[in-house]
Amino acid sequence: MNYFKNTIILLIALAASVHAHMRLYYPPPFAASNNPHRTGPPDDRLDYPYNCCGRKTVYPCRGYLDLLGTDQGKPVATWPAGSVQNFSLVGGGTHYGGSCQVGFSIDKGKTWQVVSSYEGNCPHRKGGNNAPEEQTFQFKVPSDMPSGDHVFAWTWVNREQEFNMVCSSVTISDSLEPPVPGYASDGFCGSSSVTARADPSANATVSASPVEQGTPATPSIAGTLDAEKPFDGNGQGSTLRSPRRALDRHRGRARRVGTGQITDRGITHPAYMARPGFLLANIGNGCKTPKETAEVKYPNPGLDVVAGDGEYPLALPEPADKCGA
Repeated sequence: MNYFKNTIILLIALAASVHAHMRLYYPPPFAASNNPHRTGPPDDRLDYPYNCCGRKTVYPCRGYLDLLGTDQGKPVATWPAGSVQNFSLVGGGTHYGGSCQVGFSIDKGKTWQVVSSYEGNCPHRKGGNNAPEEQTFQFKVPSDMPSGDHVFAWTWVNREQEFNMVCSSVTISDSLEPPVPGYASDGFCGSSSVTARADPSANATVSASPVEQGTPATPSIAGTLDAEKPFDGNGQGSTLRSPRRALDRHRGRARRVGTGQITDRGITHPAYMARPGFLLANIGNGCKTPKETAEVKYPNPGLDVVAGDGEYPLALPEPADKCGA
C-alpha cells in the first residue's frame, strides 16, 4: 500500500516537473512567491505554459490584471524613463533556450508595446534554472514612455511550441536619476548583445554608442531591504551580484558603457505608442512557432533586438497572416 502511494506521489511530482518551465522573477510578478504585496497563497503555476494541463490560461497576464488598483497590485519596482534595467527568470527548466520579448502596457493591458526582443538563447542555455543572477537580461525603458503606474510583461516561446506570459506592476518615473537600489544584478549577465534596427520612417532619434562593461541602473523593489539576506518575497533582500561574462562571445553592435545606458548612434526610434505588440503563438490562435530545430525569429521585433548565441537557427512563425506581431 505504501509502495503504491509513494509511486503515485512520485508520478505527480514528475508530471509537475515536466510542465514546470520558467517564469519572471524580477520584477516580482503578480501573485508570485517573491511579490512583497501578495497576501494570499502564491500561484505555483506561473512557470507553466499557457493552456497547459487541460486548463485554459487567461490572456493577458494570466488573469491577474484585476489586481491593479488593489494592495496586491501595487508596483514592485520604480524605473526612470530612458534608463537601462534588468529582468530575471527562474523556474523548473530552461528548455535549453527559446526566444523572449518584454514590453509595457500603459492602459491596464488593453494594448502592449514591445521594448526589446531576444531572438534565441532566452532563457540562457548555460544558466541555471533557479539562479536568477544567471538568467538576467538587460533592456532600455523608452525615454518617451509616459510616467505612472504601468504593467511590465515578459513573454517566452520555446522550441516545444509553448508560450508563457508573466506580468508585474511597475512605476515609470519621468526622471533619469538612479532609482533606490533593490534586487538586480550589478553586471550584465547575458551572453547576447543588443542591436538596434534602423527605421527611416520613424521620427524620434536617440543617439548611441557601443556599450562597454559597466553598472546598469539598478531597479528598486517595494519594501525594506536587508543587505545580509536574500530577497525572500516579503520585502527583505539584498542586491545580488552576478558574474560578468566575456563580451567576446557577444554578437551584435551594442555593448555597455560605464553609465549603464544603452544608446544607438544614428538609429532612429519610433514614438513609444508606435512600437509593435507581442507575438502571440501556440495558444490556439492559429499561429505556430518552429518545433525543436529552430528558435523564433519575431516577424515584428521592434528596433531593440538581442541576438542569441547562434546555436540554433532562427525561423519565423507560421502562417504569416496569423503571426503578424
